[in-house]
Amino acid sequence: TLFKVGGGGGYTLYQSSTSFPPCFCVATVSPLGDSPVQISCPSCHQTVLSKVDYSAGLLTYLFCGGLFFCGFVLGCCLIPFCVDRLKDAKHTCPTCKTVLGVYKRL
Repeated sequence: TLFKVGGGGGYTLYQSSTSFPPCFCVATVSPLGDSPVQISCPSCHQTVLSKVDYSAGLLTYLFCGGLFFCGFVLGCCLIPFCVDRLKDAKHTCPTCKTVLGVYKRL
């Protein structure tokens, strides 16, 4: 590292023999939710936007049963299986396909 020392009309260049440690970026990871998040993959060590796949979970089946008992018998009780907000979310790495985590509704 070069730096200038001096005053008035003249400057002297000095080279520092000390080196600074490398800079590390620290990323805070928020809890996984039902939408894609930027996360560091532990398998391929890349920072990626997770791919989210939705699957029916406990909340989906509870809503289906609740609608069935309320009288929505003719197929309407299956509506929760079409709503992603009622399903569990599985986060995977789009690069290496490693499962990064699962967000369960219940």
